[in-house]
Amino acid sequence: MASVTSLASHLLSLLQPAAGETIPKVDAARLAFYHFLKNLCDAGEPLSTAVLDRFFRRSLGHSHWAENKDELFAEVSACLQHFSNQHSEPIPLPPFSSPSDLQVLKAESHRTLEKVVDEWIQHHQGPTDQVRMLKIASSGPNAGASDDKLLVCRLGADRSLSVHIFDRMLCIRDGRLEPLSDDMAVYYNPDLTLDANRPSQIETAPHTVARFRVVPGQGFRGVQVRGYTYQKVGAFDGGELHRHPMLFYPLKRIEQFFVNRSTDPMYVELTNLLEQASDLLARKHPERVRFAEAAVERGRLAFDQVFIDDRLLRLLIENLERALRIERHELGETSVSSSQNSQTVELSEQVGNKLGLNLTAGHEFIEPYGPDLVELQEAEKCETIAPLNLERSPAP
Repeated sequence: MASVTSLASHLLSLLQPAAGETIPKVDAARLAFYHFLKNLCDAGEPLSTAVLDRFFRRSLGHSHWAENKDELFAEVSACLQHFSNQHSEPIPLPPFSSPSDLQVLKAESHRTLEKVVDEWIQHHQGPTDQVRMLKIASSGPNAGASDDKLLVCRLGADRSLSVHIFDRMLCIRDGRLEPLSDDMAVYYNPDLTLDANRPSQIETAPHTVARFRVVPGQGFRGVQVRGYTYQKVGAFDGGELHRHPMLFYPLKRIEQFFVNRSTDPMYVELTNLLEQASDLLARKHPERVRFAEAAVERGRLAFDQVFIDDRLLRLLIENLERALRIERHELGETSVSSSQNSQTVELSEQVGNKLGLNLTAGHEFIEPYGPDLVELQEAEKCETIAPLNLERSPAP
């Protein structure tokens, strides 16, 4: 059977000029198909109907291809036929008889999305699986309620956890309403470490997708693609999660829904940091202002990107900002919002070590270093899931 790698190589030859020829005009549909096979599929993965189905569904989530659906289907069909003729390889059956077999629409209400996803769960749930659906608000200055997504946490009999993220894009196929795509998912082992045997895929920014896995002994490996042609815009080349900020915050934001914040190292470290900064201001430590500014910057970033509307975190940040304004006034400084200060904080190792953080000078609080925050008191535990007692939400 042909593989996605062999087809991608064939498409690359079609995208490049032959000897003595000028560079051809690049076809967007062909380029999108090539980039998808190269960046969003596993090397050597068999070329199957499921791969083609995933490509079309993912592509039609982009307004460009939703408006040029016929062009996309025609070009992909031509590429598959050309590959089959050149290599005498059988090609998989197309997932649809015609472009009109897949009609795309957007759910106008969250309740509609919940009902459609619940149907999806019935078809994909094992007899002993425990499932819970959670609403996840979209972040960003332009995000609104219509951009909210649905998180489906599924705990298997072996205690492994899969987390699927659904947006409001739906499709009508064979007279049935279903999610347009279901490939945005993160897979965990029973100990809540990322599954090294399955690639995970999440949206890290609008129209930007990261596909990654943890390779034993190497760390995070994968790529980040953007736009309707799935062009590669970044790579995860190993190392711990904190080395990849573009992946760190979106992944941590998902994990907040099923990791108990009272034991989450990231949340614990951040709340401790904010409390320590307030303590330094109270004790008039010579580095108190710079330390507090860095702590507020980091706290605001985590509050906006990860622990959205977390009450304890908001309280700690606001208290620290208030104390910082008073301190600046007493020092005769002009009150400037700490969010406007983008300079790197150069805190001495001595100060960091005295606080028990053991942080290197110049790298204390700008980069998200390691897992680094937590979840509050019992009453403050937003909707979280303990892997040992995952419960199914009652039907709406």
